[in-house]
Amino acid sequence: MNIALVMGCARSGTSILGELIGAHPEVKYKHEAHAAWNKAGLGENESHRLTAQHATPKVARQIRKRFELEKGNAKLFAEKCPRSVLRIPFIREIFPEAKLIHIIRDGRDAACSMLPGVGGSEWRHLKPPNWQQLFQEERGIMRCVQAWKSIMEIALHDLSGVPHLTLKYEDLVANPQQLAAEILRFLELPEHPEVLAFCKKIQNQTADSYQAQKQAKWFRDDHQVRVGRWRENLPNGEARAVEDLLRPLLIKLGYQAESLNQRVIESL
Repeated sequence: MNIALVMGCARSGTSILGELIGAHPEVKYKHEAHAAWNKAGLGENESHRLTAQHATPKVARQIRKRFELEKGNAKLFAEKCPRSVLRIPFIREIFPEAKLIHIIRDGRDAACSMLPGVGGSEWRHLKPPNWQQLFQEERGIMRCVQAWKSIMEIALHDLSGVPHLTLKYEDLVANPQQLAAEILRFLELPEHPEVLAFCKKIQNQTADSYQAQKQAKWFRDDHQVRVGRWRENLPNGEARAVEDLLRPLLIKLGYQAESLNQRVIESL
């Protein structure tokens, strides 16, 4: 089956990336096929973490059949779901032929964007195995940061040695047409004017900008730009705590970790 799966931590650009791919006329696109994936149930601690053991023959048949019906006569079926980043071994058992695309966003920005869905009285985004502990012991931005860290560590471990395309949200926002061309090459699709037209919707400024479908409910009008929004959202004390926790992982992913002193100087 010709299938592409878009994944990444919640609030990392999976929706806008999925819509970009779905703009191609040869693609049948599905937003979060939970009805199909849920055939396997939940993982450890009622999380969304699934392993190869969850891919029983019955579950595999049911999910493949559902996606094949969804694909129809399209050249490629593409689905995006943040939860998939916690179930790479499971997915590889069911769809060994799948083209995997992993989108990464600066954890400081992702955590700020996750706040409405994870930081309060409910947990409404993907759940790593330690989500219940985090829900009890943390709150607010630090809960979101810890969740992002846990999710990313699992994703990076599971994708190691697995063929896939890794993209950065920041690159997608800065150069959508360039990234679109790279994505289409990876998916073995020809470039198309409708994809290029969709690229024009992707922008860093938040004012009067396009919101990915079904994601507007998470948007908060508390920042002017998407890339580096943490500078607007996090007071110095929170920013330092967040960076102290994430610095090694941010550096590993190629992000610039800033000292508190540097940030203070730049604000003068």
